[in-house]
Amino acid sequence: MPEYEKSELEKEMERHGVRNPWMLTEFDQWVNDAMRRDIENIVERERGEVFGLKLWTWETLPAEKLKGVCNFSVDLIFRVKDKEKVLKIIDEEAKKPFSMANTRKIVDELFDLAILSCTWV
Repeated sequence: MPEYEKSELEKEMERHGVRNPWMLTEFDQWVNDAMRRDIENIVERERGEVFGLKLWTWETLPAEKLKGVCNFSVDLIFRVKDKEKVLKIIDEEAKKPFSMANTRKIVDELFDLAILSCTWV
């Protein structure tokens, strides 16, 4: 069984002595840089069969637009094979009236299906 490979973000957090992600701030540019490398690594590893999603606007970004993506441009990365499921979740949940329960449900479902959460600081 292959050994777990740490993400670029995990490596950088170790290098900077940060164990708790809640200790990161908007001044930690290295976090954004590490997340970009993680996104590019996933695009490469998945042979471009991924897409990004921007929450609340529901904009999707094809793999080629994920390389060098700017801060706050993408929130979640999914496999292309799951795109129909993602769009169905958005379509079904986004049509419902706003409530915290509906919001929590859509966020939980999308985060469960995502292969990477692009949490920008």
